[in-house]
Amino acid sequence: MALDETTRQVNKRAVNALDEANYRLGEANFHVLRAVQPLEGLSKYTNAHDPALEELRAVAARIGAAREDVARRLRAEDEGQ
Repeated sequence: MALDETTRQVNKRAVNALDEANYRLGEANFHVLRAVQPLEGLSKYTNAHDPALEELRAVAARIGAAREDVARRLRAEDEGQ
């Protein structure tokens, strides 16, 4: 019985940690996409900053992939409760 309680406690901590990570990744994605917007507007006039724009887009894609992974793990932990 004590082992079962410990498992529940660990599961609750995992859910809380994944939930927090999901929230923070959402915030990060929002801010990166906000950084992309001005550079996209600048691309109409010059392509000198396109490498930075592409890097920001890559960061946004990586954050999106991480967020999907965290959300998938969160769903799995929620089902395990």
